[in-house]
Amino acid sequence: FFQLNKFEECQYESFPLPDLYQDNSQMVDLIDLGQRMNEEFPDTWKDIAIRSIMTQIAVLRHKESKKVLIVGNTHLFWNPAYHIIALLHIHAMCTKIQTIKEVYEGQGESPSVVVCGDMNSQTDSLVHAYLTQGSVSQFQDGSKLYDFLAANVRNPLKLQLARGEPNYTNYTADFKKVIDYILCDGDSTVGQVTPSPNLSDLQKSEGCPSAIFPSDHLPIISDILLGGSA
Repeated sequence: FFQLNKFEECQYESFPLPDLYQDNSQMVDLIDLGQRMNEEFPDTWKDIAIRSIMTQIAVLRHKESKKVLIVGNTHLFWNPAYHIIALLHIHAMCTKIQTIKEVYEGQGESPSVVVCGDMNSQTDSLVHAYLTQGSVSQFQDGSKLYDFLAANVRNPLKLQLARGEPNYTNYTADFKKVIDYILCDGDSTVGQVTPSPNLSDLQKSEGCPSAIFPSDHLPIISDILLGGSA
């Protein structure tokens, strides 16, 4: 949702991320990547293609400043044993956002970008490296698959963490890690952020949800001054 008195909607799309790798998506680079993955790593590609992970992308215009903002949100596949699936899905979303961004740039706009969601990916994951560093080259281990990913899966967006990394974003009885993120483009400035909940409050119950925290995910909130804003 967004504040109707602050923003107006220019564009909205919601779709399964694997669809961007299909021939009718018009995403030429993604179509080519999917075909090559299917040829060289068919078992891995099958896992990626069959999981209909959704994304929502909204283009908003700030009414006062006329600034354009592109927001992408998703909830990636949960199993860390299959983090290559999550990597190829987030790559599809970022590539789609870059395509939209280029359209608005061609109209003389300078869009800002925010990427957020439940990435189901810890800070040592492929997805985290892709989002924060732009590639997964540090994961190369001599295997053909990881060499392929390092060479061909690069983030077209230049992003920075807009919330830093809190102690936890998911806190349950048997899992206490950071897996949710807010990122913005490098031209934007991060302002105030919500502090992490007190550990003493979290420890009052075995895990979340609890009487204090109604979800197993803890909120992360950031103030972002969009790039080019006064």
